[in-house]
Amino acid sequence: MLLGKIGLAESFCQPPYSLSLLAHEVLAKEMCAFKLNMEFIMFKPTLVAISIALSLGLVGCNSDNDNVDASGKQPIVNPDIDMGANPAIAFEDMDLTRYVNPFIGTGELGNTYPGATTPHGMVQLSPNNGSNGWEYISGYFYKDARMVGFSHTHLSGAGAGDLNDILVMPINTRSDYMLNEGSASLNVEASTFQHKNESATAGYYTVLLDSYDIKAELTASDRVGVHRYTFPQDEKSELIVNLGFKLNWDYTADSYFKWDKENNRLLGHRFSDGWAPSQKEFFIMEFDQPIKNIRFAYYDKDGKEYVDAPAGTTEIGGEIRGKHQYARAYVEFDTAQSELVVEAKLALSNVEIGENGESGASLNMTEVAGKDFDQVRKDATAKWEKELAKIKVEGDHEYKQTFYSALYHSLLGQTIHSDLDGRYRAVTRGRGAYPNGEFDNPILHDPVLIADANNDGVGDYTRYDTFSLWDTYRSVQPLSSIIEPDRLADVVLSFLSFAELKDESGNVVGRLPEWTFKGNETGMMMGMHSTPIIADVLTKGSLEKRMIDLGFSERERQDIKERLIDAMIKDGREDSAVDSIKEYVTKGYKSAKLREGEGDLWAHSPFESSWTASYSLEYAYNDWCIAQAIKAVRGDKVPEYQEFADRSNNWKAQFDFGGAKYQGWFKARDTEGKFIDAGWVDPKTGKAVGKDWRPDMFNYAFTESNGWQYSFSVQHDIHGLINHMTKFDQEVQDPKAQRGDLFAARLDEYFSTYPDRNAGDNQYPIFNTGNLGQHVQGNEPDHHVPYLYNYVGQPWKTQAVVASATNVCYNNTPDGICGNDDFGTMSSWFVFRALGFYPVSASAGIYEIGTPMFESANIDVGNGKTFTVTTDGVSRDAIFIQSATLNGKAFTRTYLTHDEIMAGGTLHFVMGEKPNKEWGTGKDDVPPNLGVGSFLHANEVQHTQ
Repeated sequence: MLLGKIGLAESFCQPPYSLSLLAHEVLAKEMCAFKLNMEFIMFKPTLVAISIALSLGLVGCNSDNDNVDASGKQPIVNPDIDMGANPAIAFEDMDLTRYVNPFIGTGELGNTYPGATTPHGMVQLSPNNGSNGWEYISGYFYKDARMVGFSHTHLSGAGAGDLNDILVMPINTRSDYMLNEGSASLNVEASTFQHKNESATAGYYTVLLDSYDIKAELTASDRVGVHRYTFPQDEKSELIVNLGFKLNWDYTADSYFKWDKENNRLLGHRFSDGWAPSQKEFFIMEFDQPIKNIRFAYYDKDGKEYVDAPAGTTEIGGEIRGKHQYARAYVEFDTAQSELVVEAKLALSNVEIGENGESGASLNMTEVAGKDFDQVRKDATAKWEKELAKIKVEGDHEYKQTFYSALYHSLLGQTIHSDLDGRYRAVTRGRGAYPNGEFDNPILHDPVLIADANNDGVGDYTRYDTFSLWDTYRSVQPLSSIIEPDRLADVVLSFLSFAELKDESGNVVGRLPEWTFKGNETGMMMGMHSTPIIADVLTKGSLEKRMIDLGFSERERQDIKERLIDAMIKDGREDSAVDSIKEYVTKGYKSAKLREGEGDLWAHSPFESSWTASYSLEYAYNDWCIAQAIKAVRGDKVPEYQEFADRSNNWKAQFDFGGAKYQGWFKARDTEGKFIDAGWVDPKTGKAVGKDWRPDMFNYAFTESNGWQYSFSVQHDIHGLINHMTKFDQEVQDPKAQRGDLFAARLDEYFSTYPDRNAGDNQYPIFNTGNLGQHVQGNEPDHHVPYLYNYVGQPWKTQAVVASATNVCYNNTPDGICGNDDFGTMSSWFVFRALGFYPVSASAGIYEIGTPMFESANIDVGNGKTFTVTTDGVSRDAIFIQSATLNGKAFTRTYLTHDEIMAGGTLHFVMGEKPNKEWGTGKDDVPPNLGVGSFLHANEVQHTQ
């Protein structure tokens, strides 16, 4: 049952949970002062204007650009770029990269990294503070003032930690500062630093290490990290290459060094286990200065150096291998007489070290052959300029900084996994490792394969990995579908390579990816969210175009599409090492069973199987995607199309439909099919108890959220959801009420029911940030909900809520992403929001209209075509659409189609400070009905009432 209009004095007058953004504090205080209900407040033009004016932390901020020490108050990032005395890149060559601020998201919950990389690069060369913990998942936390070096692989915005392979740290005799407490690797050399001596932009990072007075600079090509260190005069200066450095779940399983004196280079590998097990990184490191001396050392897991080689370790000549030991190399340079600038290049490969530039890391090193640091940096900048130029916006300068930083972050996932020759390493296993190193599924096989989609033995596409699909399918891949469709096609061919993995006996043991990196399926999160991305490239034709460009024959192209369909159908019918789906297939839902005793907020679910309600809702969406893909390849007359079209209605099996007090919501169901009201977390104790239904409380039936936040998770059938949900509302409230008004009332209540700060600190887990009522902008399940007012003819509310969600979540500071960025998911939401539209259903080819931020935005959609969004009168106050035209003709629809965007043209908006409650409200203006098939379990649900 709806909870009713909330009294502002009771709970709305508290700042949003885990937020202190000035914009929303002012918004909340205004609401309290006027004691208005949500329907008036949320859309009061002057109040929204105040909210927008404070957007992104632009009003009331300290105007002093000097950064304070990391131990002091959180500073505003200095966006100025350190060009140096002899800049490698002219400012005019940084047309768009000048707006990129990689520090956004490095504070609080964003979990991004500030280092150097290329778009989707294999190498992410970035600084490490040296500590474990939630804040250090990317290796770097802005509030820390220590640094232990620079490692070559990082996760951007993840919620769990791994990677940080091959740490490099420059030192000299000016300090003996060691990090020993709370360190990811004990007993490591460290330095202090100050943010005023640190800067970064796309493809470049620099910092002064105060303890040693060494300037560090980083840049990268796709597969090579390039370092430049300016050592002051000192009696002894070294680069430490540390293969034992580890973060969070990761740990070194095998380390190897070999010194190639003749070629002045270091060879080696680091094998590790952790969140993704059986990771293998091979490398070659070259230096442009002569080496005075090199020595190797062995360390145990506590950072203690062995005097003698431990058991299982061998050292022969210039070669060292440390099985389960943590090896370090100390590379010494001659700085006794003068300052010395050292450049070092480190090429990665997950295949092998290789030799003579013919394979593995040796081949990948050819990316930077004959290039010095400045040239590599120029190349990296040029790559970023090319990608960022696919969307050119004009308007507010501060908004441009946030926009291009968001676009930059959107391009950090889906990373290159194959070498230049197309080879890559795969791992055939199921779920990943736990922190104690014990695996619930053994490694079966880790073959070296080639990115060969048509099976002719020759590499043809770029193989990608790092797929956080539960997060990214919502907006990262839809953005790729518009601005980089060829890359997205290669991503889908990479999916197929996962599905067709074989064991040593030749049996197919793979599955489509769920959450993968470094060739591993980790099993993190839930659902089958490769399916919307596959459906996208099949229904929009981008895979077909890419395969034609690759020279595939018609027969080969059809074969690949059929293999993709077969892979989706297999995963949609069969249990795997990661997911059990058969119960859902049979019953239309996954059941839950309460444990004996209590669970708690952070560690133990009260259910034997958690997230079951979310599983069922998201499986139904996946089924719809599979049906659309089948239709595109085989047509809608084949039985498998009808099978998955019907299954896409299974979301109805989770809806507790009836007239009782606690019905009218999506809930978990037990093994007998009865709905479960318990399982939510008591905010006073943090224990998972509760008998009566509380949709506003964190509940283990849902993924990282609660009943409110998953109540609109039917992206593929919003019209069906409206009919289903409001039929219940009509019966229990007002039979004469219009269903559109009832659905809008649900949305109003959702956006106004704030957490009660007096109830306790355990109401939500850490994922729930950036609140607008129950809406959580800081986590993914809610991202589409602000756009749902369009479906009931109230688009002015979508415009207001989208603007307010921006206010509470995004700004140009280290805290400028209010939740885990999850490989650009938070950021790509902002990109779409700024353009003025967003895909509620990721693969449907429909984009719901929101509110644009810029005077103009030119989107390069390929084939020499541009789709342009222009505005008259847009400002931080003027967020409401007054009228619109598409290619010069009146436009009142609250959605665009993918074909309209890709055809090129101009969408023009006239904006104002007050809502126009006539625009976009016609019967034909609402987004179309996407629902298909029939609900086959209706009688079973009715029997549970």
